[in-house]
Amino acid sequence: MEDRELSALVEAQKDWMIEKRRMLHRVPERGFAEFKTQKIVMDALDELGIPYKTERTWVIGLIEGALPGEVIALRADMDALPIEEPEGCAFRSEHPGMMHACGHDAHTAILLGAAKVLAGMKDQLRGSVKLLFQPAEETDGGAEPMVQAGAMENPHVDRVYGLHVMPNLPLGTIETRVGTLNASTDSVKITIHGKAGHGAYPERGVDAIVGSAQVICALQTLVSRNLSPLSSAVLSLGMIEGGTAQNIICDKVTVRGTLRTANSEIRAMMKRRIEEVTCGVAQAMGCSAEVEVISGYAALVNDTQEAKRIRRVAGRLFGPENAVEKAEPSMGGEDFSFFCDEAPGAFFHVGCVRKEEMPAPPLHSRDFAIDEECLAIGALMHVALVLDGI
Repeated sequence: MEDRELSALVEAQKDWMIEKRRMLHRVPERGFAEFKTQKIVMDALDELGIPYKTERTWVIGLIEGALPGEVIALRADMDALPIEEPEGCAFRSEHPGMMHACGHDAHTAILLGAAKVLAGMKDQLRGSVKLLFQPAEETDGGAEPMVQAGAMENPHVDRVYGLHVMPNLPLGTIETRVGTLNASTDSVKITIHGKAGHGAYPERGVDAIVGSAQVICALQTLVSRNLSPLSSAVLSLGMIEGGTAQNIICDKVTVRGTLRTANSEIRAMMKRRIEEVTCGVAQAMGCSAEVEVISGYAALVNDTQEAKRIRRVAGRLFGPENAVEKAEPSMGGEDFSFFCDEAPGAFFHVGCVRKEEMPAPPLHSRDFAIDEECLAIGALMHVALVLDGI
């Protein structure tokens, strides 16, 4: 099928996608509580005659082509954020304190639109398309339990794609990157133990506050003195708790933060060095320390060939100047990485703001908004990637 004909098929579904997106926008829900969202998705798939399976709040649809071929998966995340949406939107959130401030309503509508187009051509379709409607990307992560439950099997997925709308990119732009696109996300908890005492007699106690201050300062050198300036990692310590009164030597301080790294080797090194530096400095200050690093999302590493496929397809559809290679990885997390661990895959960004309206409010902002023209662009990319090479 020629690109012009394919584009017309997707464009014909734009109003339907907008309708679904606005329905979804009205009912934003937290991770693993996306019950109304799940119902909208199931009703849409029923309308399209696409069979699906559900577990918890995820939905997995399957479009089976009439001809043999690859199994290609397309993923959309569905959850929202605990942000109060301001007045003014005609389809404003009906759930107080919740808002689709990260565009997951758009992602879900885009995948539904792609599903509608692909279902309409299944007599000519080679292989199958698996539709992964995923919960909880913003919280505990829905991708990993989906994989554990067999989402990438029966039938086995041969390649997988996902997307995210981006307000820092103009409408019509597609961005991706060969290799690492998003960092791993781990939580860090450090506990410094000292000995309580009277504030007037510090020599009789061991001050955990002073010990933790030295640990925090030492940890700030981990990135600058353990990594090449060309490598990527971030250690941000955002919480500190300790002390019971102003005149008591503190005997326990807890420090919490986040560790973001660009690949598994840097991740392992940073985990090891955080513990070594923390325990060593704490001991030098007369304290003891415990370090707990709680694993989060792995780094999202795009398959080289699939990332190149995305840029090639985007260049063909929208012009080479609109198929952009992202210069550096983002330190933000993205649990699409768990799907990429199971099959070659790649993730890409879709511009969602008109150039004349930039700079626009960022993701996770109460003022975040999209131009709904991006829905057809995202759906066209999904469909074209499925059809590419078959």
